[in-house]
Amino acid sequence: MPETISLKPTVRIKYDNMEAYMSLPKPEQGEEYKLPLLLQTLTESGVHAGIDQEILTAMLSEKAYDEERLVASGVAPVDGIDGYYEYNFDTTVDKKPKVLPDGSVDYWSVHSIEEVVEGQVIAVYHPAIPGKDGVNVKGQVLQAKRAREQQALKGKGFTKGEDNVSYVSSMDGKIEMQNDRIIIQQIHEVFGNVDLRIGNIDFHGDVVVHGNVESGVAIKASGSITVDGMVEGCELNAGKDIILRNGMQGGNKALVRTKGNVTARFFEFTKIECDGMLQTDVLLDCVVHCKSRIVISGKKGKIIGGDVRAVEGVEVYCLGNDAEKKTEVTVGAETETCIKLRALEVSMQEKRENLDRIEEGLAKFAALEAAQGVSYANDPRRMSLLRVKIQETATLASDEVEAKKMRSLVERGKGATVTVTHSVYPGVIVYIDDMRFSVNNFAQEIEFYKRPDKIATRPYYGNMA
Repeated sequence: MPETISLKPTVRIKYDNMEAYMSLPKPEQGEEYKLPLLLQTLTESGVHAGIDQEILTAMLSEKAYDEERLVASGVAPVDGIDGYYEYNFDTTVDKKPKVLPDGSVDYWSVHSIEEVVEGQVIAVYHPAIPGKDGVNVKGQVLQAKRAREQQALKGKGFTKGEDNVSYVSSMDGKIEMQNDRIIIQQIHEVFGNVDLRIGNIDFHGDVVVHGNVESGVAIKASGSITVDGMVEGCELNAGKDIILRNGMQGGNKALVRTKGNVTARFFEFTKIECDGMLQTDVLLDCVVHCKSRIVISGKKGKIIGGDVRAVEGVEVYCLGNDAEKKTEVTVGAETETCIKLRALEVSMQEKRENLDRIEEGLAKFAALEAAQGVSYANDPRRMSLLRVKIQETATLASDEVEAKKMRSLVERGKGATVTVTHSVYPGVIVYIDDMRFSVNNFAQEIEFYKRPDKIATRPYYGNMA
């Protein structure tokens, strides 16, 4: 039996180097392939890993000539899985009411709070699962993605469980996610009406009233205020959102003030001040100052009477009424804001110039000290300059903060419009920035916008996709 063979096996390596195939050309009569030759050929072709000798042996025993078979396979890397948290509460509470098919709004659909009870598991950590490196048929290591562990949860109102992976609420209260921190804080709930018998409520957290709020009382909360029943001529003051599932009959005695959004079925004869968005069905003879946007939704959405102002714009179904009741709507940066900003900027520039003169005066005292070798540290004139410098610097810093807020309002008000999706009546007065427009004729589906020299109108075609 000859020790050499005239033909040589052929090897094909797949493009990703994860599979190698071998074919045995039919040998001459009296010649045969041996396993060492096949292994040698694979090595010479660069195949160093994943070789299946059983397949090679089968090819020899079966005399599988001119037939390509898979003889070596790489091992794909298995990526690690990052650690992650499984939360047992809604981390994205939607505080917007649902619009029903008929165009009305379901204010009971507003999810104002997510509640937990003491001892409740609020989150479970699933540790990272390490990956496993792979190798291709050429013996090259294929690195797997390394798994990363997550940092421990931060926040307040909860503790870590004994198993070191679960987190447990330490109180009954409201839970929410704030900038990757979990905050649990107590809720003040009133299961009934808030009236003069109960008195005023001043609570650090959220207040939920499951009944009515009657005239003459005040509710103040650092968090949100939610009222299920009717609200009369009272005062509501919140650090976050105010949600009135019914409405407010203010009787010209009510005040609603919040740094968040306001949602209610209707407002009558109420003064409203909000930094966020205002959404309701009806504003009747209300005085409103909104630093965001006002949306009067639903097929009964109306603004009738009053003085309604929103920096970022107003969208309303019906504006005014057929009795031509005077109704004022203002959007954009108010004239008063622009005037105050200009005056503040002039004052700030005067302070900067005064500080420059003070610095020059102090520099002269320093020069005299160097020239005469005499200390002027306690000189009454120098001390007076220092006092004025401290006072002016503090005042300037405060003015700059206020000016920044005003500039933000002016910027947010650019391009603000009043959009009427159905009807607008005579008696309506629209203000955009420092311009005025009186509506003298009934119109439908119209939008008021600002041009360089006047307030103009254009058709409103709805939300075009």
